[in-house]
Amino acid sequence: MFVIAGLMRGQGVSAACSCGCPALFALAIVKKNETCYFYVMDIEALEFRALCLQTARDFFIENNYLELDTPALAAALIPETCLEVFQTEAIQPFMPKESAKKLFLVPSPEVFIKPVIAQTKRSVFQISKCYRNGESVGRIHSPEFTMLEYYTMNADYKDSIKITESFFCFIIDKIKNHPLASPEACNFFAEGFQLLTMEDAFIRYAGFSLAEQDSVKKLAEQARRLDLASGTEFAHYGWDDLYELILVHCIEPALPKKRCVALMDYPAEVPCLAKNKAFTIQTAEGKTVTRQVKERWEVYAGGIELANCYTEERDSDTVTRYFAEEAALKEKTALVPHPSVKNFGDICAQMPPCSGVALGMDRLIALLAGRKTIDSFFYA
Repeated sequence: MFVIAGLMRGQGVSAACSCGCPALFALAIVKKNETCYFYVMDIEALEFRALCLQTARDFFIENNYLELDTPALAAALIPETCLEVFQTEAIQPFMPKESAKKLFLVPSPEVFIKPVIAQTKRSVFQISKCYRNGESVGRIHSPEFTMLEYYTMNADYKDSIKITESFFCFIIDKIKNHPLASPEACNFFAEGFQLLTMEDAFIRYAGFSLAEQDSVKKLAEQARRLDLASGTEFAHYGWDDLYELILVHCIEPALPKKRCVALMDYPAEVPCLAKNKAFTIQTAEGKTVTRQVKERWEVYAGGIELANCYTEERDSDTVTRYFAEEAALKEKTALVPHPSVKNFGDICAQMPPCSGVALGMDRLIALLAGRKTIDSFFYA
């Protein structure tokens, strides 16, 4: 016989999350004189999370986006060396286990969403669970999380800035009177984005022009100047590794904490499925330098990475080349290898010009409540 305690607010054993808020409480389950505690959200936290998710749906439905509900399991994925995935098996009844089919939990619904866009030519959105393996569990990370993805037709990454600002204003208006809504957080989300190119961010916070660092040697010299040298002296670092090192240690910590900041125009040396464009600067010596950058932005709110946006690449050859290069790297380095989707370049070529945004809903909900961790609004 089970005895369940703590079903009403205030019952059970109270518990504060790591940021000290009372949004968690303990559900005590007693069986054979042994007690286990399950830490769950209290009713206000449950209601606040539900309100934020419903409001997100309302915004996109009111703006004529089609809501999708794509699968969580896939037989093949988009190859991305920056992340690891979860593998499982589909076992058929009365068949030997050796005949089981490998399946993978999706790290993003993009693999299913883009074929829908290619077929329907519609603006779409989806709120769904996503799964990423091999990452630490912490105050803003979980291997399972809730993602909002939205794709706008006949739009680019700059259009998506305006759409995302409107989305934030819409959600703030709906949740601002809830007891858990943070007035301070609502105010800085309502102010709109501070736009900062990656080039300007490196000049401002790292003291050098990223566009002028056209070799591993030059970028390694900047990393040493910033006292980021490791014991190996960057012997095995590539350009993108050094860029990531400086971004994480020098740029991201220095971003304003009381504004939403959109870092724009990422270096093309970091592979992704965003469209390229030319970027030209004048050096201190008066030389003209032209580099390729990605039409991409990431939004940081309260210093936390919150959303990622591309002008989606639609050139079939470019997408196919990206798949081949990333798949080859994953074959060598992946902890959980997986097949890549076939003919994805042809699928992307059939999409209209569009821009896609991926936004972490757990982080957004926590930030709107003024929290610094997601565990306050997470199902334990």
